[in-house]
Amino acid sequence: MSNSIGVGGVGLFVGTLTAIFAPSTVSDMFLFGGVGAYYLGISSYLVLWRRSGVRLLDEREAEIERRASQIVLLTLITVTLFALPADLLFDVTGDFEVPMALRGAIWGTLLLAFVLVVSGYVESKMQ
Repeated sequence: MSNSIGVGGVGLFVGTLTAIFAPSTVSDMFLFGGVGAYYLGISSYLVLWRRSGVRLLDEREAEIERRASQIVLLTLITVTLFALPADLLFDVTGDFEVPMALRGAIWGTLLLAFVLVVSGYVESKMQ
């Protein structure tokens, strides 16, 4: 199952990289091929996952997943706690123009941290 996602990810990377260096007449074809390989890999994973009778998570893996999600959440919250005030400060003072891509990443990180907190809360209430 993991190989299908890996092949899809590699296909997307290779298709995108090829589209960057290919002539403009065929670059879209490589890009669409890479995205198609990615979707095919994800779809293959989902089909195998749904048709498999094997239980994927045991208690040990659930504990590993819980610890990993706590590390990710702590990292996201730390980045957000430092990046949001800096963005606000730079915006108000005008000393530095924060690129829109970075500003979007900061706010996306905040949104992701919020989603993880809510999912953790819901998961704790269901146990």
